[in-house]
Amino acid sequence: MRQTTITVLRRAGAIALLGSVAIVGATRGTAGEPAARAASSMECPQARATERAPGSYYDRVNPLPATAEHLERGRRLYEHDARPDCLRCHGANGDGNGPAAADLEPRPRNFTCTVTMASIPDGQLFWVIENGSGDFHLPSRQGAQQVERPARGRPTTAMRGYGDHLTETDIWQLVLYVRTLAAQPAAPDATTPNDTKTTTPESTR
Repeated sequence: MRQTTITVLRRAGAIALLGSVAIVGATRGTAGEPAARAASSMECPQARATERAPGSYYDRVNPLPATAEHLERGRRLYEHDARPDCLRCHGANGDGNGPAAADLEPRPRNFTCTVTMASIPDGQLFWVIENGSGDFHLPSRQGAQQVERPARGRPTTAMRGYGDHLTETDIWQLVLYVRTLAAQPAAPDATTPNDTKTTTPESTR
């Protein structure tokens, strides 16, 4: 009888121990997931296959000088005047970790990456802000970014266009401000002066 009781107690202890390990493992996995997702937005450069702006946009150069007035207006647009505001997805410092970023795939553009930002012409930035870089925001395509479709050649992003309520001046001011978020110097190019590269323009998202 005593031996039976000891055996039962040992089995109960083993089950309790396994249960504790499972709970700890599940907790660690849940806690680690947001960190992993946040790290994905910090990739520099981020992989993206964004559509190139039409030539009439792509070759445009920002006509506004980077004055304190224009930069301050761009900051206000980024933080709260644009609707929805940019920091909601891109984050207060532009690293792509805004409050709404966790549920977006692909992740919002990391504006702090100078390698990326140096490769995007002013006209491409303007076009994406005006028109968006995906069709998720269109009523007929709500939820499309979460659905994998064999025919889709590039991932749809949640970047909506702001051309319906921002003026050209507003958008150029945003372009000026966004460029200030890439504060660190870009990594040196490993190619030789005789090398030629074809680069697919990146997106703001």
